[in-house]
Amino acid sequence: MSRSSGLRRRFTTFLALTSAVFLGASLTATPAQATYGPAQPVDIQLRGYSGGYTTLVGRLVGTVRFDDGNSLYRLDLTLCRQSSYTSTKLTVNVNGAFHQWYSREDGYRPEACGGGHGLSGVVNVDLPYAGVVQNIGLVYEGLHFSGSTATPVSRGAFYDNPFN
Repeated sequence: MSRSSGLRRRFTTFLALTSAVFLGASLTATPAQATYGPAQPVDIQLRGYSGGYTTLVGRLVGTVRFDDGNSLYRLDLTLCRQSSYTSTKLTVNVNGAFHQWYSREDGYRPEACGGGHGLSGVVNVDLPYAGVVQNIGLVYEGLHFSGSTATPVSRGAFYDNPFN
């Protein structure tokens, strides 16, 4: 057997093995992507009261979505600091237990915040959960300051997972 014939055979074997490896790698299963259900609207307005006047303290607007696998949810929210003395805070509870919190101020003032003064922040995130997500609760907090008194203000909302 000639030397070129042996090299050709080894090169052909090498190409066959390389092709098999790449073909096998391309056929491996890719992880399934979450399929989200319908967006559930979020609109929470914080108000402070003093001396017969109402002050807008903060507003939380956006949507909550749940995935069909019951282990992931998505938040697309804007935290609007209107007249809160401190940054507003969002707490996320899953199945009644604390899971995550946010306090954002990025300087961007979207239309959803209603104009005016104050800072806001955006939360656009997919959040995995170790168990089955039955529901989530959002609690939005700010601090109303009226002259010499600071009063915490909070409101919450509950969102049920439509997939279970």
